[in-house]
Amino acid sequence: MIKKYLFYLCFSLVFGNSLPLKVGETLLYNASFRGINAASASLKTIKKEVIGIDSVYHIRFNAKSKGPINYIFPIDDEINLWLDTKTFLPVKIHEKISEGKFKRSTTVHFNRKSNFALINNDTLQIEKNTQSPFSLFYFFRKADIQKFKNKEISLIQNNKTVLLDLIVRENEVANVPAGKYNCSTISPERKDNKKFKNKAELDVMFSNDLKKYPVKIRLKLKYGYLVLELDKIIS
Repeated sequence: MIKKYLFYLCFSLVFGNSLPLKVGETLLYNASFRGINAASASLKTIKKEVIGIDSVYHIRFNAKSKGPINYIFPIDDEINLWLDTKTFLPVKIHEKISEGKFKRSTTVHFNRKSNFALINNDTLQIEKNTQSPFSLFYFFRKADIQKFKNKEISLIQNNKTVLLDLIVRENEVANVPAGKYNCSTISPERKDNKKFKNKAELDVMFSNDLKKYPVKIRLKLKYGYLVLELDKIIS
């Protein structure tokens, strides 16, 4: 019994802190919009809970404009994600978007067994591992990023699914307020020849360590790009 206890103790000490995510973790970001220091943003793991039969992490993304930009083009976005604790795929998403005069509130429920999503009151057929752009921030913290190099991925966007090629770039350096990180960068690109303005809808640079922090994020908004740089980690 003592040997068995010591084994589990050693296992916990070696691997217990290597999980990429824990409740209470908060990532604070400085955000620039069209090159102007314009907003603050955060990604926070709120709690673990259960939706139906699914054990999930409740994660919240906030972005809020500040300074002069708040009067010119106010941003006040809140996206709540409920991610399966085993797969890090979304089970539920609630988006409340406010960017300038553009407003939108959307709730998405994923039915993985039947491969459909309920978006407000509409039903959408989806691929097996369809995600939201925001769930990618966490999905790749758990996944082996290199295994997804040149693979396809399906995202829900604007009430439809979009198929993208996943471009992975290795050993890129990100200098952000929180420090200097060696990173792997993921960049989804559309397959349907309908190009985004700057080709990529989203770029995320993940630190090449056990935590795989998303240290730099470039998001396409309705009227421009919001670039987030990691400023502080609270765990």
